[in-house]
Amino acid sequence: MSVSGIGAAGYPMGGYGTRRAQRNIAGKNYADQMCNMVQTTQMSSGTFELHISNDKDGKAIGSMCGADYSLTVYQPKDFDPANPVYKVKVWDKSGNVTERMVDVSKVDTKSSDYIDMFVYSSHLSASGECPSAQSAFIRAGANQHGFDSKTHDDLFGMADWISVLKDAMQSQYDAGNLEGYLGYKQFWDFLNK
Repeated sequence: MSVSGIGAAGYPMGGYGTRRAQRNIAGKNYADQMCNMVQTTQMSSGTFELHISNDKDGKAIGSMCGADYSLTVYQPKDFDPANPVYKVKVWDKSGNVTERMVDVSKVDTKSSDYIDMFVYSSHLSASGECPSAQSAFIRAGANQHGFDSKTHDDLFGMADWISVLKDAMQSQYDAGNLEGYLGYKQFWDFLNK
């Protein structure tokens, strides 16, 4: 049985429909509005803010939230593609922020924390080197903890992300989900070249 027909047309059952009039405020296009957006997000653990972009930190190339945190990767204004270093900010449920700079050329995919690997996968997607990297990484991390179970503290633990990705691929293969398996494979192939 499929749930694809339940509220599928623009997600009206959940109130997720986007209206064009909401996108054009004061002559700004949707992308311009996103540059300074702070969105309130409701998770099972409570409500908190998902910080997107702002004038001070730069353009956001990746944002996500979990059980008790919000994480955003910024491309600084002085960004040099030849030396890709990004600013990352992590907010806990109390609004406390942790900042760090991440040089993606130094991220070890076999031994890094979630934050560094999220920055790396965001870079790969934003640069076009591996467009599916960020979504594959997020799904692999969710496979490890569950979508709403990863906590702020889990972001700082070291992991072998090649193994995490392999486990996620295997679980899709075992379930007979070829599309899910192939969704990881492009990222897997990129990391193993």
